[in-house]
Amino acid sequence: MQPAPVRPRELRAAFPAFALALGLAVLACDDQRATAPRASASASAPPAADSAAPAPSAAAAPAATEAAKRDMPPRPIPIGSSGPIQPSAPAEQQMMAIQYTLAMVSPRSTDPLVDKPYLEGILPKLAAAARTADKGKTPPNPVKATKGNRKIEVDMGKGCTERTPSNLLAQRAGSSLKEAYDAGILVVSCHDDRWECHQSTRDPSDVLCHAAPRR
Repeated sequence: MQPAPVRPRELRAAFPAFALALGLAVLACDDQRATAPRASASASAPPAADSAAPAPSAAAAPAATEAAKRDMPPRPIPIGSSGPIQPSAPAEQQMMAIQYTLAMVSPRSTDPLVDKPYLEGILPKLAAAARTADKGKTPPNPVKATKGNRKIEVDMGKGCTERTPSNLLAQRAGSSLKEAYDAGILVVSCHDDRWECHQSTRDPSDVLCHAAPRR
């Protein structure tokens, strides 16, 4: 048997009640949003002298979304958070970290060519900066250019955090991430007895740290 058709008069009679119920539901959702506590973003603090793990900064957006915007592989943690990726992390997350850090230093067609005079001038400045900032025993020849001069690696005894590479450039070597990028340097990293932190010069918010004990 076919159901009886709904008459226009019945629709008009039912609509006000439906609209009222819908409006009350929207107001209830708004009240829930208004009373929900806001998460406070915590500032990342430098580690103590015992070389604690670099403190993660606040996560800004889902990793896959931000990575897709910048034509990068999936990030193991959201952009805006540096980690670190612990040795106990799942194998899939550790593999993502390896792939991501390799992509950070891979040149694109839009990247500047390497400026050799800048590179030759900044390496000794960073070496002096590393010795000054180091909380441990600085290895011999602590700074080197790798990956076809696209990456500058700074070795330290202790004290590598997610902020160390940019601080060494800006506060102690008289340069900046932008100047390094304009000179064709894509990544500046620090590496101590526990951690390695990779700082992108393309995006100052893109820093990724992982466990990497130096032997």
